[in-house]
Amino acid sequence: MKNVKAYKTIGEVENLLKVKPHVLRFWEESFFQIKPLKRKGGRRLYSEDIINLLRIIKNLIIEEGYTVKGVKKYLSKNKISDIKKDGGIKISEELDIKLEHISHYLKKAKNILISEK
Repeated sequence: MKNVKAYKTIGEVENLLKVKPHVLRFWEESFFQIKPLKRKGGRRLYSEDIINLLRIIKNLIIEEGYTVKGVKKYLSKNKISDIKKDGGIKISEELDIKLEHISHYLKKAKNILISEK
């Protein structure tokens, strides 16, 4: 299973944000804050922070009706570290507790399976 904190490809980001790759590349050219890691052959890999920033940019442009110039102004007036946090997926405290319980039980099950080998 892939680590949640692992870098994601442009295809994975496309599926996650429902934004076409050419739009992601355009935003990369338009906003200096978007700097995915580039591998040999130009393959882009996006960190969770970059994805959070892209989520904010998408919301500003698509949902709020900002222009690219307006988003640039927004990004220049706000701390990028705060913006990246705001772009994170929000879950309720109740769901977070349930996920912790599931994680705990999965670790227990894994330990039982390993000890039976």
